[in-house]
Amino acid sequence: MTENPIMPQQANEEESFEAITLHDIIEIFFNNWRWFVASVLLCLGVAYFYLQSTPKIYKREAMLLIKDSRKGGDLEMTAFSDLAGFQSRRNVDNELYIIQSRRLMMEVVKKLNLTTNYNTKQGLRTVSLYKQSPIEVEFINFDNKLGRSMVVTPLSEKQVELTDFFDKYLEKREQKMKIKANFGDTVSTPIGQIVVNKTILLDSTYYGKEINVSKSTLETTANSYRKQVQSGIVNKQASVVSISMASASPRRAEDVINTLIEAYNEDAIKDKQSVSQITAEFVASRLEVIGSELGKVDRDIASIKQSNRIIDIESEATRTVGESSKYKAESLSLENQITTADYIRTYLQDPSKAHDLIPMVASIASNGISTQINEYNAAILQRQKLLQNSSENSPVIQQLNTMLAGTRNSIIASLNSHIETLELQLATMRKEESQINSRISSMPTQEKVMLDIARQQKIKEELYLYLLNKQEETQLNFVIAEPNARIIDLAYGSNNPIAPRSMVIMAMALMLGIAIPFGLFFLLGMLDTTIRGRRDIEKYTTIPYLGDIPLSEKSAITKEGVAVREAGRDAISEAFRMLRSNLTFMGVSASKKGGTMQTILFTSSNPSAGKTFVSTNLATTIAMAGKRAIILDLDLRRHAFSTQMGHSKSKRGVSSYLTGTHTIDEIIAKSSMHENLDVIYAGIQPPNPAELLLSDKLDELIAELRKRYDFVLIDCTPSMSVADAIICDRLADVTVYVVREGVLDRRQLPDIERLHREKKFHNMSIVLNGSQTRRHGYGYGYGYGYGYGYGYGETEYKEKSYRKRMMNFARNILSPKKR
Repeated sequence: MTENPIMPQQANEEESFEAITLHDIIEIFFNNWRWFVASVLLCLGVAYFYLQSTPKIYKREAMLLIKDSRKGGDLEMTAFSDLAGFQSRRNVDNELYIIQSRRLMMEVVKKLNLTTNYNTKQGLRTVSLYKQSPIEVEFINFDNKLGRSMVVTPLSEKQVELTDFFDKYLEKREQKMKIKANFGDTVSTPIGQIVVNKTILLDSTYYGKEINVSKSTLETTANSYRKQVQSGIVNKQASVVSISMASASPRRAEDVINTLIEAYNEDAIKDKQSVSQITAEFVASRLEVIGSELGKVDRDIASIKQSNRIIDIESEATRTVGESSKYKAESLSLENQITTADYIRTYLQDPSKAHDLIPMVASIASNGISTQINEYNAAILQRQKLLQNSSENSPVIQQLNTMLAGTRNSIIASLNSHIETLELQLATMRKEESQINSRISSMPTQEKVMLDIARQQKIKEELYLYLLNKQEETQLNFVIAEPNARIIDLAYGSNNPIAPRSMVIMAMALMLGIAIPFGLFFLLGMLDTTIRGRRDIEKYTTIPYLGDIPLSEKSAITKEGVAVREAGRDAISEAFRMLRSNLTFMGVSASKKGGTMQTILFTSSNPSAGKTFVSTNLATTIAMAGKRAIILDLDLRRHAFSTQMGHSKSKRGVSSYLTGTHTIDEIIAKSSMHENLDVIYAGIQPPNPAELLLSDKLDELIAELRKRYDFVLIDCTPSMSVADAIICDRLADVTVYVVREGVLDRRQLPDIERLHREKKFHNMSIVLNGSQTRRHGYGYGYGYGYGYGYGYGETEYKEKSYRKRMMNFARNILSPKKR
């Protein structure tokens, strides 16, 4: 077997070809710049369209200081601390929940009339006309079930056109109907009766411009804005709350946040004033009772003085009676405290008032009971707030009811103990008073009665004045009720939108535009299982590599299939000269071993490998070198070479010679390709090609041709299809196995290797046809060099095919080799 004239490089040198360099990547981009430019322009265009059609989003934020009782937030009312006994304690977590409540947001939506939206087109972008709308639409019979929408087009200063009516509740759209009406008229439409009014912003720029008007339900709108408004605690160590909102209309975001803060503070003030109002009502009722009692005493004194003509009381009597009055006053004070405590106890025991606030009365001297009442009132207020967003069956309400019942029982128990203590003190006071009265018994009856009535009058006056004082305090508490939050900053923000981020999107579009073609070609390369170059052949086979033939343009090939030029310096001519030189080198090696290299058999794995093209051009190249050559078409089935030469139906050929119809001289024909090149066509297709090729006359034919010509080139059938090629192997000195890049599946290379190992062909070597690999400089082994000459040296591959480079790059990524 002939030695391989082109020895493969060492493994470490081959592996160096696998790496892709920065230079290679740059060349890949330049070789396929049209694809990358088109992809980048497309992605940038899509990004530009997105930026122009997407509304710009702005962010607004406000800062609040919640007056948290746990963190010293009630210091502002220190001057009125004696009046604020009923104020409830607060914490920032509960207040944050109130800020986020649906009830407050519904109040905001009502105040700002956010259920009606006005939008219009501005270029590709839809913009909101919040507080900038030239029209105002009033929906007269809106049933608050689902939304409505329509398109309003101002036609002039007096007239508008209504179109595109849509009822979300009925899911019905009326696009064909057009209604023209005057401003201020009540118009019946498919979505109900409406009135369109113009605003001071209406001018000629809005004439003919469509304005989309949509009406949503209060609950839907409130829920939508609750999702848009974000609130949270800035720092766990502080009680500062941040309220923010992102919206396409910065003015609307500011109004929503500021109105929400206003509604929250108003709600807190109403809660505090409700306690003061209940206390004021209780004090007023007590003043009415005490006032009537005091008037009765005054009338009694006047009646006694008038009937008994009493003007003054003697000093001694005054001193004695003074002591008695002192004890009497203390007794009455105790009685008043007992009466008040008993009233509150009866109030608490009344089931109908189980969830009412307890009136605060300062006549209860027990600080513990006052503290319990304050806590009970705070819990009642909290329960009333929670009931606005919950039901009686809520677990939180049930738990709060249980806690309130326990607190109420605790207050009742404290009142019972307090009343018992007061009754003991009252019994003592009455005992002392009885002793004083025994001394006064000697006084005149009229004077005694007078003094007793006067004492009653004084007590009632003191109690009346006390209640008047408390009434003023309650009114003051009502007036000084303050909000729970202090505004640090109203809604503010930058005029630069937070979304969409133009530079980021354009940069991403640019990178995506570069990555898409890169990824597509990478994927195509990964899915390509065909031979990609010489490296695949040398990786999977040990067959000597004879050379490669670059892919040629069809316009450069003659009708006979000849692509080489006698004086041409083009790539394909150089490739066949290199192939001729390699065959000559193999012939020299064979002659040193006593053999010859005169008969060349051409075969392949499949019909589309280009073996006829290779044999034709190689024979022409040999003829151009002054050697006599002949091409023998032994493809008796398809007549590929004969068809290419236009003699597919020639009766003179190999088949006619083997059947004895014609002689050798009769079947040899001159070719038009070169004067030194002759041809023998296949002839008529026989019914038994394989048996005919086993004929001894074929051996005689080859022996005669070897005498007449320097080279005999046999164009045979594909070896994987039929057995003709293996049968003809006995005639050949060397077998050229043609494989085509991009056509032959790499998975067939082991089959070709098996043919080589089993020695099915003599001196088998491989030629790579249709190569898209371009070499310059001095070649790897023998190679064509675009006029630079031939020789040994280092090889630099520069692949024109982007797919081939991507496959090499992918192979390095997925299975990197160790160096």
